[in-house]
Amino acid sequence: MRSTELLVLNRRLKLAALERRLFKIRHDYQLLMLLHLGSKVTPMNRSALAKQIDCSEVSFRKYYNELADSGLIEIIQQIKDKRKKIVQLTALGRKALDAYEKEFKNIMAS
Repeated sequence: MRSTELLVLNRRLKLAALERRLFKIRHDYQLLMLLHLGSKVTPMNRSALAKQIDCSEVSFRKYYNELADSGLIEIIQQIKDKRKKIVQLTALGRKALDAYEKEFKNIMAS
């Protein structure tokens, strides 16, 4: 392996360790959910979020339930239509995402 390939691999391994430590996530879709929600100011419709990250509804439900159980996201049921739900980061999720972004920049700069 060339040194640039080793550098890229080293960064990716550091990022994976960071993701596990901060979010305790099991799948990349969970990180995509957190990053996408972190870029939004308002809560997002669950179905729209699943489509935006290109995740099946069944898998999405499992992954977002795990994130909700860990306290990183909040699932809010709509009053008018109980079947529809919106999703947003919790304060804990925002704090973890902010820490991730800071450490991400440090890792990419090294």
